[in-house]
Amino acid sequence: MWYYQSKKDDTEVIAKLSMLAEEYPTRGFDEYYYKIRREGIQWNRKRV
Repeated sequence: MWYYQSKKDDTEVIAKLSMLAEEYPTRGFDEYYYKIRREGIQWNRKRV
């Protein structure tokens, strides 16, 4: 049986969100997403 294996590498996204969660533990996803966008990183909301 053949299964699809994703070629995407989201380690950069995971690392960025983990860093923001440690720095601002009481904030929510929207705050993290807007901080990422303000830094100039053009990640899609679905990807984050």
